[in-house]
Amino acid sequence: MTFLALLVGLVHAGIHEDLATASNKDLTEPQRMEAFNRLVLDFPAKAPELRAIAFNDDHDAHQRWIVVRVMGQTHSSKVSEDLIKLTKDPMPAMRAAAARALGDLGAKDASDVLGGLLKDDAMIVRQAAADSLGLVRSQDSARYLEAALQDSSNYYKGSSLWVRKHYVAALGDIGSATSIPALIACFDDKDADVVDASLVALQKIVGFDFAEGRSQSEHIEAWRRWWASEKG
Repeated sequence: MTFLALLVGLVHAGIHEDLATASNKDLTEPQRMEAFNRLVLDFPAKAPELRAIAFNDDHDAHQRWIVVRVMGQTHSSKVSEDLIKLTKDPMPAMRAAAARALGDLGAKDASDVLGGLLKDDAMIVRQAAADSLGLVRSQDSARYLEAALQDSSNYYKGSSLWVRKHYVAALGDIGSATSIPALIACFDDKDADVVDASLVALQKIVGFDFAEGRSQSEHIEAWRRWWASEKG
C-alpha cells in the first residue's frame, strides 16, 4: 500500500470512528462531544468525505444528522450552499438539522430560505428555522416570523401550538423595533407562553421593561401605556 493510500484509509477510519462515537447514546455526553468537536476541527481536511455522508440517504440517519450539525460549527461560508440544499431533504430531522446549522453558521444569505421553512409541514423544522432566524438576526426576516404567528398552520383546533413561542422569541433576538406592534398585540394572545415570550422579547428590543414591583397584568398595562405614548 502506498503512503497516500494509507493516509486516505486513515482519514476514512477517523471519520467513521468519530461518527460512531458521537452517535453512540451509550457513551457520556463529554465523550460524544469530544468526537463531535474533533470532526469540527478536522472538517477542512475531511470535507469531501463528510459532505458525501450528509447527502447519502442510505447512510445512518443519526450520523448524517451529526455531520450536518458539524457543518454549522465550521464557521465556513463554503458550507452554506450545501446546508440550503439539505433543507429540502425528505427527512424532517435532517431539514431541522440543516436549518439549525444555518443559524449556527450565521448565514444571513439564508434568511429567506429559513423564512420559507416556517411553513414546513414538520413543526421541528419550523422551530429550528425560527431559532436560526433569531441567531442570524437579519432585520428583514422579522416579517416571516410575524406572519407565522398568525398562520393557521400553527394552530390545532383553534389552540395555539408550542412552536409559536419560538417565533416570538426569535423576534426578540432579531431586535427590530418594527416588531413592537406585533409583540404588543401578543398580549391578547390566548397562549400564555406567547404572552410570556412577548414580554421578554420587548425587553430585548427596547432595553428596559416595567416588571419591577408589578404583577404580570400590571406589567402588560404599563407596556400598553408606553406604546400608546410612543405612537403619539
